[in-house]
Amino acid sequence: MADMPVGAPAEPGIDDEDLAMLAEGVVAGREWMRTAVQKTLAWVEENPGAALICAVGAGFLAGKLLLHRPRTLEDLIED
Repeated sequence: MADMPVGAPAEPGIDDEDLAMLAEGVVAGREWMRTAVQKTLAWVEENPGAALICAVGAGFLAGKLLLHRPRTLEDLIED
């Protein structure tokens, strides 16, 4: 697919080479994620207090971003 001339229309379907590249990418992504989770869990095991502080901070930020109440004009006037 990468060898197509600029003006040529794309053929429908996926080449075997493209599927192989996709499969390699999926495997690489899974390996990277497994390594990241292992390193994170090792850090949490070594630093439980810092991990707790990070978790509380992340929960606070997630709550502020996802569960915020839209302010109305009346709320702004009362402040």
